Amino acid sequence: MLAPTPANQAQRLAAIREFDLGAQVHTQRLAGLVDLASQITDCPIALISIVREEGQSFEAACGLDVEGTDLQRSVCSFAILQEDILEIEDMRADPRTADNPLVTDPADPLLFYAGAPIVTADGVVLGSLCVLDRRPRRLGDQQRQALRVLADQAMRMLELHKALRAADELRREADHRVKNSLASIAAMTRMTARRSKSEETKAALAQVEARIAATSALHRELYRQDIGAEGIEVSDYIAQIVRHLAETAPEEIAISCRIEPLRLRGTQASALGLLINEMVSNAIKHGFPEERPGSIRVVGRLDEAQTYVLTCTDDGIGGAAKPSSSGLGGRLMQASALQLGGTMEHGPRTDGAGYLAELRFMPPLPAD
Repeated sequence: MLAPTPANQAQRLAAIREFDLGAQVHTQRLAGLVDLASQITDCPIALISIVREEGQSFEAACGLDVEGTDLQRSVCSFAILQEDILEIEDMRADPRTADNPLVTDPADPLLFYAGAPIVTADGVVLGSLCVLDRRPRRLGDQQRQALRVLADQAMRMLELHKALRAADELRREADHRVKNSLASIAAMTRMTARRSKSEETKAALAQVEARIAATSALHRELYRQDIGAEGIEVSDYIAQIVRHLAETAPEEIAISCRIEPLRLRGTQASALGLLINEMVSNAIKHGFPEERPGSIRVVGRLDEAQTYVLTCTDDGIGGAAKPSSSGLGGRLMQASALQLGGTMEHGPRTDGAGYLAELRFMPPLPAD
């Protein structure tokens, strides 16, 4: 016997699509519920069944190795018409299920059924959490209550999946808009720099573009990694910044970096990225005048005292390269160092072969 079609069938089917049901994407997170339902009721089979237009699909199953059945075999299609648990002690004696192929199967008949409806906050029944047995029986009051609680928990899990999916879609849209905005600002900066006749203005705009690139790199890392109490692993982020600076530097200057693992909170990662941008930019600007060739190396490592030491070393013109501490670049470096809770020093290398900028701070988070 086929169950009557629910009066709100169109609304039901829309809700099933809305909760991403039928594609087995929920199986892993719901598996524990059916296992628990089987144990609590002492039934060999437990299912989370979603009743669709032409059949029922099992989002999770215990004791039954199929992903669904047609409606002729669906007892849950009757359960979704109920406001509370549908319990059939002996399905051979109930006109709704007496001719069900699962019941009449001579090799392995299923005789007992109990299903609690899975209901959305809007009162739409999607399916049921049900248990089945091969013998007639009754559930106890506590077992029925447990079945209700587990069905409600299944609905909460589906709602959580929907909320997380919506949040991810919003995050993707925000990511797309931020990337487009940063790209537009960088393009406008380059265009303005090309039109400018002032070398000082061009240099300032190049610095702006480098800072935009650093912000864009941080944004990519914040999006790529799951940011929480663990913070962000910054080695790839720093490498992206240095790589961009290498691409925009004069071709006679080689720039490289080697960064040991480091985890920072988002605001600290931003401060470190800005500081590295200033370190390398100052080395390019002051250390290699008149197309002088050379190299710049960025190194980050933990020393014996577990202090993180970040250095930017070049083999440029040394003492003459010292940037003014009162200039914008110098102030930005000092502000970034303070934000990291560290100290910043820079000056000619002791061997007289170039310039050294060094940051020291205690990492707030353990490395991987």
